[in-house]
Amino acid sequence: MKKTGILGGTFNPVHNAHIMMARAALEQYGLNEVWFMPSKNPPHKDKSAIVSDGHRKRMVQAAIDGIPGFRFSDMELRREGVTYTSDTMQQLREEYPDNEFYFILGGDSLRDLSQWHKPEKILKNCRILAAPRGDLSEGELEKLCRKLGKKFHGEIWPLAMNHIQISSERIRERIGAGESAYAFCPPKVVTYIRLHGLYGAPVLKMKKTGADRELLDTLAATLRPRRYIHTMGVAYTAAALAFRYGARPEQAELAGLLHDCAKYFSDEEMFSLCGKYGVELSPAERANAALIHGKLGAVLAELRYGVTDGEILSAIRFHTTGRPGMSLLEKILYVADYIEPERAMETAPFPLDKIRRDCFEDLDRGLVEILENTLQHLRDTDREIDGRTRETYEYYKEQAPAAADGERGRQ
Repeated sequence: MKKTGILGGTFNPVHNAHIMMARAALEQYGLNEVWFMPSKNPPHKDKSAIVSDGHRKRMVQAAIDGIPGFRFSDMELRREGVTYTSDTMQQLREEYPDNEFYFILGGDSLRDLSQWHKPEKILKNCRILAAPRGDLSEGELEKLCRKLGKKFHGEIWPLAMNHIQISSERIRERIGAGESAYAFCPPKVVTYIRLHGLYGAPVLKMKKTGADRELLDTLAATLRPRRYIHTMGVAYTAAALAFRYGARPEQAELAGLLHDCAKYFSDEEMFSLCGKYGVELSPAERANAALIHGKLGAVLAELRYGVTDGEILSAIRFHTTGRPGMSLLEKILYVADYIEPERAMETAPFPLDKIRRDCFEDLDRGLVEILENTLQHLRDTDREIDGRTRETYEYYKEQAPAAADGERGRQ
């Protein structure tokens, strides 16, 4: 039977104590995994102090990325209404009957267990693991575990670890007072908070003329691991194409690094931000949110990352649709996004390996092949085609006729 820990909470923000508790539970009780599960609407919290679900979700994901045995769960974020642990544990037992569940909490929360919604129901569906927090001594925590376990007819076990004095409330106060949170939160979380100006933090504004550690750290704090790897691949490919065609490699690399800088937002968040920044959207973009991140990314690259190079901003803006009369940098980024080394997909009518070769032999020919493949994919998947993509294909088809004339599938 798989032993699974559940670490619930508002995570507003997630901090090092959460990581320590999860690690202690994993190691001391032989758990296979610990699932970090942010609450959507906790009954005991001041809702006005809680940042959006999207922000809290991404902070948790950034905090646990790459840690063996840690996993993110959005089960409670998907639930409407007030979030009760008793309902969550009941649902988990029903959906995962072969799992043995352990609910992880702090001793301060354990002390209030009698005030929770249906504590007997919680303990019917899981064991509780309690970490020392607040003023509870190790001995007092053990006594409390025995007392409440007996009272609610379940098993409550203590976690052996140092007292945890970190709290999300105190971290928010420090950030609002202009103090550093690096001693209390994972670095990616602090970077994310600064980038978005959460909890009263001054908004992080960079001045970018090229790639540096701060930029890479910021991208790693926002993009999911696979998206980050893709981004690095696009930056590398764009720089290589720039060398090949006489463009500026450092300019192409920065465009590649920032081309998906808005990709981590949900569809609803992207629409909202486009409204906030006055980004006009076509009917196709409103029907297919995947097209929005290029336009929005150009805005964020300027406002948050300090990019003032108009060529870079334009390349980011049009990297999803292309446009007739593209600049060299715009072509390079559009192409690099499609052929970067981590791409592994079946493409038609032109195979990906052929497109990769052609892009380094004749950029316009490779561009047309990508555009034709893109239009074919949109037709096959019955998705609305943006008019600019069709116009771009027709424009470059005339510029590089060989791409659309008898070379399909040539190996």
